[in-house]
Amino acid sequence: MKPRMTPEQALAMLATMGPEDFPAAAPEDEIDDATAQRLIESGRRAMEKRATGRPSLTAPGEHSPQITLRLPQTTNRQLSAAANRLGKSKSQIVREAVDRYLATV
Repeated sequence: MKPRMTPEQALAMLATMGPEDFPAAAPEDEIDDATAQRLIESGRRAMEKRATGRPSLTAPGEHSPQITLRLPQTTNRQLSAAANRLGKSKSQIVREAVDRYLATV
């Protein structure tokens, strides 16, 4: 993943930030090129981690498609209660239910 800004641009941006914008640095701290580069790398790693998302349900490295569905409020409450009771996620319960249904059709 290519950085969206150069180290010089990042340093210029960091120099304009106040303590409320960047609480990890004290107002009297000067941010040098090495610190700016470390911050850029840290941000890049965080972005890469977010971009990879959750582990695949299909196979390592393969995309698991995502669907969205709407439920009546009562069904959603029942699903939430079952998930809490069983110690599972709502998604896990729905996947298991779909698998069981598809095995019968």
